[in-house]
Amino acid sequence: MAAAMQVVDTQGAGAFSMRALGAFLECDPTAMYRHFTGKNALLDALVDSVVREGAATLPETDDPRADIRENFRQLRRSLLAHPTLAPLVLRRPPGVGAYWERSDHAVAQLHRAGMDPVDAANVYQTLLFYTLGHTLSEARQLARAVEREGAGAEGGPVAAVRPPEDRHPDLSDVAPHLRDDNEAQFLAGLDLILRDLPR
Repeated sequence: MAAAMQVVDTQGAGAFSMRALGAFLECDPTAMYRHFTGKNALLDALVDSVVREGAATLPETDDPRADIRENFRQLRRSLLAHPTLAPLVLRRPPGVGAYWERSDHAVAQLHRAGMDPVDAANVYQTLLFYTLGHTLSEARQLARAVEREGAGAEGGPVAAVRPPEDRHPDLSDVAPHLRDDNEAQFLAGLDLILRDLPR
């Protein structure tokens, strides 16, 4: 799996194959089928490992809001560490496999903050879909850079928005406040979702 992750990180998930992995390991590609039923099963295992990354150290403090914030911040960072793999997260339904640890942690914090099951479910899903959408948008930019420049490439900041003021006065009004730092923008959005969470 470590070798497969290296191939995905350097060549992109779209270019991944058992043949490419065999060439990387200098062995017969059919040897991979002793461990995985096929390419998709191996890619699913890689996605699971990325989502699970750091889940063993999810915070348990006396501040549910901070703990939830760290959970989703950690998920974003894990996905962005492997940007060419991040889009495959959409193939796996949230709430299975490695998502269980993260999901249970987030919902437990919402319960600790006094939310009933209905509100906790709604807030949890909002947080998850916000995190996946924001991160996958960033990952697409990073993945293009990796495919162009190789592993270790970095995507740039979000492009500045400068609409014509006479045609879009309201958008022009907020444009100076749109963040060009992806993580700062992501965390600001998380804070808005969690703003009314009871402490």
